[in-house]
Amino acid sequence: MNDAAASSPKIRFPQFSDNWEEKRGGDAFTSRRERGKKGLPIYSVTIDRGMVRRDTLEREFTNGSDEEANLRAERDDIVYNMMRMWQGAAGRAPEHCMVSPAYVVLSPKSATSSHFFEYWFKRARSIYWLWAYSHGLTDDRLRLYFRDFERVPMRLPQLPEQRRIAEFLEAVSCRIDLLRQRRDALIRYKKGAMQQIFARTVRFARADGSTFPDWTPFKLGDVFEWVSTNNLSREMLVDEGGSIQNIHYGDIHGKFAVRFKQDEAKAPFIRRDAKISPFRDEAYCRPGDVIIADASEDYADVGKAIEIVEVRPRSLVSGLHTLIARPKEGMLAVGFAGYIFQTHRLRGQIMRIAQGISVLSVSRSSLSKLTIDVPHFDEQRKISDLLGALDDKIDALSAQVSAMQSFKTGLLQQMFV
Repeated sequence: MNDAAASSPKIRFPQFSDNWEEKRGGDAFTSRRERGKKGLPIYSVTIDRGMVRRDTLEREFTNGSDEEANLRAERDDIVYNMMRMWQGAAGRAPEHCMVSPAYVVLSPKSATSSHFFEYWFKRARSIYWLWAYSHGLTDDRLRLYFRDFERVPMRLPQLPEQRRIAEFLEAVSCRIDLLRQRRDALIRYKKGAMQQIFARTVRFARADGSTFPDWTPFKLGDVFEWVSTNNLSREMLVDEGGSIQNIHYGDIHGKFAVRFKQDEAKAPFIRRDAKISPFRDEAYCRPGDVIIADASEDYADVGKAIEIVEVRPRSLVSGLHTLIARPKEGMLAVGFAGYIFQTHRLRGQIMRIAQGISVLSVSRSSLSKLTIDVPHFDEQRKISDLLGALDDKIDALSAQVSAMQSFKTGLLQQMFV
């Protein structure tokens, strides 16, 4: 093997000391080519989730194919998509099942732990070798047949060490799953809380127990004034090295949280060599500003918005395909407006006014005519305090998930050869 300078991994359990042996894919697995059996569940292989029951996936499959044309996989077999193996599309069968004939079913030999290989297939170095042994003129035409997999080089420990590594990594994976479950439960709870709050089936009370006044209907144009943005494209932005940060509409769609905190959000900087005129004071983002992405290719994202809740003075602006809606004096508490733009009612209105075919857009004038109900200023604060606290907990759990995923990635590089 060209890449193996060492015969044992960097991180190792103390009870094991034997050198890992040079092997090939065919030393660890045989190819199972048994036909499917009617009544067995059908599974698909995904890149991020491994093997998943086909009937749980949110996409349609043709029903015309003969079930018996599928391949049979036994529990703990490894199944991979021969067209996507170079991207890590492999998983371990959780039960006896059927899979597409376009897949390859690997049956582990007696000295092979399929649990161990479930993690081996996710390593960056392993994926490189799987790509190197695939055949095709372009990536979208690559195929890894079993005859090619048989030749893939690998270094392997003895079965007891394989099992110990798999047990440890499984414990790490379970920890990540538990954190995700807690985060997802909080997300669902917050969603339910928002629905009740903005439907006003749940109301807050004053400190003395008295009720707040009814919410007041307004048009967006009565609540916000519009601030001009710049037209800097992504090419004029860098991850570091500038003094002024710039919000790009693409990051609103896929990166930033609803409550934008400058020191956490990591917005890109404007390049120092960008030829731009000095920004007017009003162009700098302020706490309470709502930044709206006015263009999208997806109805679900058009008009998506974030609210600036923490920002340093004269250090953040907003760029191409964004609108700044700045609350008028005394209308909205900082931290509340971002949640208004998440409500089903306002989202539905925005989607209805979106115009375009391949790219959808919304304008200031059309947004100004939309209606919202605004609670008393003190009730706004109570709402934003509650939802903000939930978001802080969700963000903390997301950070833990990311940290554990990075930890696991490091283990995958250092516990294997």
